[in-house]
Amino acid sequence: MNKFNFKKVLPLPGSKIRSDLEPYESLQEHINRFAKEMENQPDQYLRKLSVDLMKRSADRKDTEDFIVTGFGLVKEVIKRVLKITPYDVQILGGIALYREKLIEMQTGEGKTLTAVFPAYLRGLENKGVHILTFNDYLAKRDAHWMGPVYKFLGLSVGYIQEGMDRESKKAAYNCDITYATAKEAGFDYLRSFVAYKTDDIVLRPFHYCIIDEADAILIDEAKNPLVLAGDIIKSGINFNLIAEIVSSMKKKVDFDMDEYSMNIYLTEKGIERIENELSVQNLQADENYELHSAINLAIHARTLLSKDVDYVIRDKEVKLVDEFTGRIVEDRKWRNGLQTAVEAKEGIAIQSEGNILNSISMQHFILQYPIRSGMTATARDSTEEFSDFYGLSTVVIPPNRPCSRKDHQDQLYITKEAKSRAIIEEVKKANKTGQPVLIGTLTVKESEELAGKFRSNGINIEVLNAKNDEREAEIIACAGKPDVVTISTNMAGRGTDIILGGKDGSQKKEVICNGGLYVIGTNRHESQRIDKQLRGRAGRQGDIGVSRFFTSMDDTLMVKYRLRETLPPHFRDLSGDYPIENKFVKKLVNHVQRVIEGQGYDIRKTLVGYSGLVEKQRVIIQSERQKILYETDRLFAICDLTDPDLKRSLDYEAVVKKLRNMALYYYDRYWASHLDYLQAVRDSIHLVRIGGQNPLREFQKKADKSFKETCRNIDQQIQEKAGEIIANPEITPAELGIRIPSSTWTYMINDNPFGNQLSIFLLDNSNIGFQADPVSGILLGMFGLFERIKQILRLSKNE
Repeated sequence: MNKFNFKKVLPLPGSKIRSDLEPYESLQEHINRFAKEMENQPDQYLRKLSVDLMKRSADRKDTEDFIVTGFGLVKEVIKRVLKITPYDVQILGGIALYREKLIEMQTGEGKTLTAVFPAYLRGLENKGVHILTFNDYLAKRDAHWMGPVYKFLGLSVGYIQEGMDRESKKAAYNCDITYATAKEAGFDYLRSFVAYKTDDIVLRPFHYCIIDEADAILIDEAKNPLVLAGDIIKSGINFNLIAEIVSSMKKKVDFDMDEYSMNIYLTEKGIERIENELSVQNLQADENYELHSAINLAIHARTLLSKDVDYVIRDKEVKLVDEFTGRIVEDRKWRNGLQTAVEAKEGIAIQSEGNILNSISMQHFILQYPIRSGMTATARDSTEEFSDFYGLSTVVIPPNRPCSRKDHQDQLYITKEAKSRAIIEEVKKANKTGQPVLIGTLTVKESEELAGKFRSNGINIEVLNAKNDEREAEIIACAGKPDVVTISTNMAGRGTDIILGGKDGSQKKEVICNGGLYVIGTNRHESQRIDKQLRGRAGRQGDIGVSRFFTSMDDTLMVKYRLRETLPPHFRDLSGDYPIENKFVKKLVNHVQRVIEGQGYDIRKTLVGYSGLVEKQRVIIQSERQKILYETDRLFAICDLTDPDLKRSLDYEAVVKKLRNMALYYYDRYWASHLDYLQAVRDSIHLVRIGGQNPLREFQKKADKSFKETCRNIDQQIQEKAGEIIANPEITPAELGIRIPSSTWTYMINDNPFGNQLSIFLLDNSNIGFQADPVSGILLGMFGLFERIKQILRLSKNE
């Protein structure tokens, strides 16, 4: 293999990226020389060398000699155990990961193997290494695949799966190397802070993590909080009846929307109708707030959320579909009653959200790890965010072989129908030559509609979407075979390569002769990263391939942001089936994507201001809670008791246990109430902007006041109930008013199902007031977005 000239990798201007790999290359050459020296050494010698490294790990972990020896050992063991020779670029990536960087490695370059190098060296420290993946399948696969390397070198390896019992999880987390999804590790972290027995805690203190698919976990999931919920509190509202009433309500008569179809409100006639049908005197009275909210949410569910686009029905449950991957996302729900409204709309059993006992954003969870690094195929577009939010600078690792994929210009059509016809004709041409085709769609609904059109044109296809993702491995294994046409919702985050010629590569030569894999995108996504990930399915490891996006002026991106209106007048009324051949128009989508991504970054940055203070409060409360769980002296102090007070008790241990459970309960109860209050504040905080106040500052003031009150209530209740226990040691938890949850469950909140309009509005933290209603405030944010798009387009036109 010809050696890639790493010194020719150019720096990217204006970004926090390291492209000068010369220092890494020098270290990599030493590693290769050491590995060469190990080739003739017996297995026993290598194992002894690993034991010696473990002894040296405490004080030699940052020296070049330590890295060279450790990485050289890993390279030789991989060759012996897995029969694979690691590429130089994988060693370079491993060095960057060990030095706490985020690396960009293209699809198919072997990130799974790359992670073994730093994981081994950090694993020698006996503090635990977590390799955080995107789904359970990858966690289990990678642990089994890479496990023999770690075991050869004397390290233990485990993996976490959703639904594992407590003892199995504890054993896996106690391994030197643990593969898990970021989500499940986060849920286990939350469970640690509602435990009533030390044996219920499965995690040990965090040390080092390697985040796979880092852009998906650190950016796409960053604003979706992880939630631990407790026992259901039944509502007196008949949600099924409300869904039935709403189903016959008419737009412009009973309810109306703002011009961006993001906000719904009842008309006077609609309010009157609800009051008559539900025998309510005044729907807008304070005592009917919960009912009024449920009705609005039912209309939202009916008009703004669509089956097979935003969610699917599986096993008689509503399952949310991830907008970035097209996958069903288990354990994710909409918040504040919207999930219930959708369940009632679909006529299935209502699964309540429960009471939130604890919550943490993915962003704050990842920051619990003292040492962090990550990997992704698309990092350079988000380098500022990785640096600002996570302290991770980006290192771009060049491909092992230069990319041979040909990326064609988009074909932009006037209508969706014209676009679909063009795609079918393009696939027919490829099919005649035997070229495999992968078609990436935006939604489940679109994938099935397009599949129907292909079948009616006599083209055999395979469909992969959220409805049949259990067949993913089978479908992907065949997607690179000659003549195969695969339609899939977005492939981002799949973690599985499409091998030319099929899983065994037996027909690779034939596919290469036919042009390699042809990737077709049917829509541009809001994020350029997702588009690049779809393109990256072709051209793996220097293979030839082709990619092209077919788009239309009717696509979701164009309609949602009203992009046709930003065009010059003579482009707005075009017609016909032909593609638009105009450089100015074709630049539109790329410009818009940059604007939207910039807005997304600003939104996430603003939301940190809201969640940051709450996270500090969580750390304070739950640090105190854990002291009570582990330290009896701290328990006595918070109860305002001394040991002699308890020695008089006939059953000392039982009374201490009762005191501890009581104290932990009140920490949990008042913290849950605090979270509930803060969510209500955040939902309405944009209203203070109308009066010229700063939303973020007002939220922080309210959060601080509530937290102080929460702390006072905890102390007061614990001391009061402790006195009752001392006075009557036989008192029961029920008599004390204590109701420890009999069960808990977890889910992620989809925090913003209707778009970013409210979040955009919250960006403006100035003190200039204006007179408007809440809806117009939201529209103001959208107006700013359109103005930015128009400004960019004006600049583009002048280029």
